[in-house]
Amino acid sequence: MIITRRLFERRPPSREAKIIYIFCEGAKRELAYFQYFKEMDSRINLEIYELDAHEDNSPLGLLEIAKNCILVTDDNPEPKYNLQNQDEVWIVLDSDPDQGNSRTPQISAIKSEIESHDRWSLVESNPCFEVWLYYHGQAEFADFEGMEACKSWKQKVNSLLAGGFDSRKHPIHIADATANAKANFLLDEGGNLKIGSTEIYRLSESMLRLLGDRIRNAKAKLDT
Repeated sequence: MIITRRLFERRPPSREAKIIYIFCEGAKRELAYFQYFKEMDSRINLEIYELDAHEDNSPLGLLEIAKNCILVTDDNPEPKYNLQNQDEVWIVLDSDPDQGNSRTPQISAIKSEIESHDRWSLVESNPCFEVWLYYHGQAEFADFEGMEACKSWKQKVNSLLAGGFDSRKHPIHIADATANAKANFLLDEGGNLKIGSTEIYRLSESMLRLLGDRIRNAKAKLDT
């Protein structure tokens, strides 16, 4: 059964409630996943990084997009979003290194910079977003050949679910994914994420505080 917006009524925008702003570098799978929750409730706002020929396709490039959308400056007096005190900003990145291994220092720079912004957070998945999707149906830490590569993770996730991960229905298992990813969160001796770990459970915990009742009610409808 496909879960669609018919399982819930989308609430209108309200500035009395906290808004979670999510900035992702992926333009397809991340967008489809988080769009599920945006359609459930307007208090989830998304900004998905889509590469333009004239833009910087890098973690720091994504940070600049977030800053331009949110921070008021002399050069940017009217940003896209009107950030309120209770709102949160999340930057979602993959740990998978590029050819020049430039991502690691960029991610470190982002972590340092966002310390100066209240309620800004960065979460990584090593090596890619599919690690997070994996934990929607798997409680055990992954262990398979080639798991250091994003391509292998995509194949693994697709092999576990007939037809692959479906963002029209599988995101409703976000509570299970949160518990599984948190239980299997591991760091190496240098404090970096181990392959097969994801920090997105931290973001999902915040989302569940906002939408938990609605998600539970939607899941209950599936059982009736």
